[in-house]
Amino acid sequence: MTPDHIKEIDFAEQLSLADCAEIYLQLLNAMAEGRAVSLNASRVERVDTAALQLLYGFQRDAVAQGLVTIWSKPSKVFCDAVDTIGMHAFYLQDA
Repeated sequence: MTPDHIKEIDFAEQLSLADCAEIYLQLLNAMAEGRAVSLNASRVERVDTAALQLLYGFQRDAVAQGLVTIWSKPSKVFCDAVDTIGMHAFYLQDA
């Protein structure tokens, strides 16, 4: 897979409900184009449940459509939030 076939999405320090509409459009466009998506959550210092639910749903739908999702070094805060709400490591490459 070449880099031009990968849609890169970088998350800011805060990932919240207010960001979901914009992120959703980016994810939806990548899925419509059949592109792999690289999600960079390395800078996330604050994340809420709404944003995690959106990403979880995207990951589930991408897998169902045979699309690749690449998680780029999710921050400890992001990983801890996912684990706290019981979404046990959906962001790992082996998930």
